[in-house]
Amino acid sequence: MARVRVKLAGMIERRMVNQVYEEELEKELRLKELFERLDKKGGRSKRYFKQMLKLPIQPVLLINGEQSDLPEALEKVVKDGDEIALLMPMAGG
Repeated sequence: MARVRVKLAGMIERRMVNQVYEEELEKELRLKELFERLDKKGGRSKRYFKQMLKLPIQPVLLINGEQSDLPEALEKVVKDGDEIALLMPMAGG
């Protein structure tokens, strides 16, 4: 069984979202499948991962502190102890 930690932070639909998920995985999942699973747990109104990945400005994806390229990284297999962060860069002036 694998345990992973996922952090999601950024503006989605004019709301600041800051969520941390601790997940136990019984089987091997790709990152894309993990995000889909977390979206389903949040209900129809909180499909944050899907929404963030469709935004015109691409979010930053960190896996164990190292930046990974989207969308290629969505095919990576999640491993025990992984810490994943999906962050929306903030801008202002």
